[in-house]
Amino acid sequence: MLPNSNAMNAMSTIAIGLFLIATNLQLSFSEHHSQGRDLIEIHRRYKRETTCQTLNQTEITESDTTKLTLPAIYTAVELDACLSNSLLERNLTQLGLIAFGRDQLLVLVMKLRQIYPGGLPEEAIRKLGFIITVYEPEELITWNITMPSTLILVLRNSPNMNTTGTVLQNYLGRSGPLTAAVLTEINGPVLCSLSEANLRTIAPEELRKASPLNISTCTQPKKNIIYGIAAAAFRNETADPTVYYPLIEPYLPGAPLSALQTLSTQNVNMDYSTFRQLNPDVVEKLTAPELRGLLGTNLGALKTNERDLIVQRWVRTHSPFEVDSLGVNLVGGQEPFGLGNIQIPIPPSSASMNCYSILLSALITAMGVTLPSIL
Repeated sequence: MLPNSNAMNAMSTIAIGLFLIATNLQLSFSEHHSQGRDLIEIHRRYKRETTCQTLNQTEITESDTTKLTLPAIYTAVELDACLSNSLLERNLTQLGLIAFGRDQLLVLVMKLRQIYPGGLPEEAIRKLGFIITVYEPEELITWNITMPSTLILVLRNSPNMNTTGTVLQNYLGRSGPLTAAVLTEINGPVLCSLSEANLRTIAPEELRKASPLNISTCTQPKKNIIYGIAAAAFRNETADPTVYYPLIEPYLPGAPLSALQTLSTQNVNMDYSTFRQLNPDVVEKLTAPELRGLLGTNLGALKTNERDLIVQRWVRTHSPFEVDSLGVNLVGGQEPFGLGNIQIPIPPSSASMNCYSILLSALITAMGVTLPSIL
């Protein structure tokens, strides 16, 4: 059956409508695409035509590069137009000391990429100052930093731990040494963020020359490594405890049992803040006399801090007799095997001996042990 004329007219109208919509979409897309090209071209032309003069500004000169007011005088666009690459290259140190805003610093980075298309040389890296704060990690890892002094200058201007870690790992990956100056600079969490392999490269003589290192945030294995290096660094001072102890004290959190046992015989009077940082696994192996010898005049701090984990661990791993022998009123101790919480009272006098013998006999019989005939 053939479609009637009304149906044919409707189909024709729909087809024409679809054709017109498709045509308009194509024209619209072409127009939009053309406008996009035009906008890009206008932007390029604007960049070419923008100069310091068209922005009603003056060219930045040599004498201007020391002015701390530059960020207030020149916007990022004006800085781009009014600061020549050659002037930036010659005065990078001075400009790196000026507290530009982020957009202004990004302009300087863009110019430095133009000046050094093959990457920043180490001499330029040393002069960056605040400019380093806007560099991305992807670019930082390409820097060839080989001198400890360059590393230190960069780290001092690092904006965060991620940047610091990236720069430091790049330096170490290129066999940069952990000198005394570098160790002093990265002291604390940054030092502890290094791998165990990196820490083992620290030379004892460099640690000896460095400022005392804070290893409190290191893992126990890393503390142990650093202590071993420190012990080697100060080996020649061990004959005089008054000289040796202050040198080795920052590194005692990594000390083995033998080291603490030696110190316990040298009247070092370890303060409790140092004791608290010792390895609990090592401390619990100290005898009561060794613990007393280690803390000396500071022994009473154990009672004051009896809730600290390191104190509780020592108490739990020693007998009540040993705990009581410290004489600081600590309570607790490891119960003798098989007796649980049973306490045998001491008879008040000889007149009560017969009753005490009967009580003891009953107690031991209940435990399945036969009393000697003398009772």
